[in-house]
Formats: sequence, C-alpha cells, structure tokens
Amino acid sequence: MSAMRLILTAMLALFFATGAQADAEFGYRTYAKTGTFEDVRDDLKDAIINRGFVIDYVGHFNAMLERTAEAAQSVTKEGVKSPYRNAQFVQFCPAKLVHESVSASPVGIANCPIAVFVYELRIEPGKIHIGYRLPVASQSQQVKKVNDKLAALLHEIALEATK
Repeated sequence: MSAMRLILTAMLALFFATGAQADAEFGYRTYAKTGTFEDVRDDLKDAIINRGFVIDYVGHFNAMLERTAEAAQSVTKEGVKSPYRNAQFVQFCPAKLVHESVSASPVGIANCPIAVFVYELRIEPGKIHIGYRLPVASQSQQVKKVNDKLAALLHEIALEATK
C-alpha cells in the first residue's frame, strides 16, 4: 500500500471514529460539541489562526435571518424568524492550497474563500455544530489531490474546535 493511500485510509478511519456527520449528497460535513456558542466559535477561530491563516470575515448569519425575515415573509414552523439561537460563518483563504487549486484548474476559484459555519439551534441549546462545504469535485487527478488536502485541513480545524 502506498504511503499516500495509507495516510488517506488512516484519515478516513479517524474521521469515522470522531462522530462527524457527512452528507455527501449535499456536499457538507458537520461536527457537534456541547458548550457555549461563544466558546466553541472562539475555539474555531483559534483553530484557523493556529495554522497561520488570517480570518477575512465573520458573518452573522442568524442576525441576517432575523433582520430580513419580515421582508422575506419567512418564519419557521415554530413561528420564529430563525431556527438558530446563534449562527455565524468564518471565512478564510489558505493561500498555498488555493494557489495549488487554481494551478490545477481555474475552477479552483470555487474553493476560496472557505467558510466554516458554527451554529446553535433553538431546539438544542448548548449543542454547538461546526461544519463546512466539501471542496468542489473534479475529474482531474491533480484537482482531487488538492481537494483531499483541503478536506483534510477543514477536518483538522473542525476536530480541534470540537475536542
């Protein structure tokens, strides 16, 4: 077995041992941890910064939903403006991997910026979810290699934030 195949097999085994949830059909992966929203969000930010990345933007998704619910004529089945107690996303761009991605294919631009989301549902207070979209699929072996690196990076960040 090649070293790369062995590493990928070990990463997959670790992934399935962590309780992470993946929905490949919809292209995202989520993790959960009990705690306060602020603490887990800060752990997520630290996990990104600890790898030398700069956070470009923190989006306040729940605030946007609540602000625009009336104009969008949208309420949840519970009659509230948002299903979240808290919801944000953190954007960053790992420059080295993005350069590899766009060198492999100009469509690699779809992988940047990366947004990792963190939320707490009204119906599950204290259970904080972290997740991300999976890198854009491709037939190119070169793009697949870069996407595997991106997926591994996102997995590591989510694991660190939810440990």
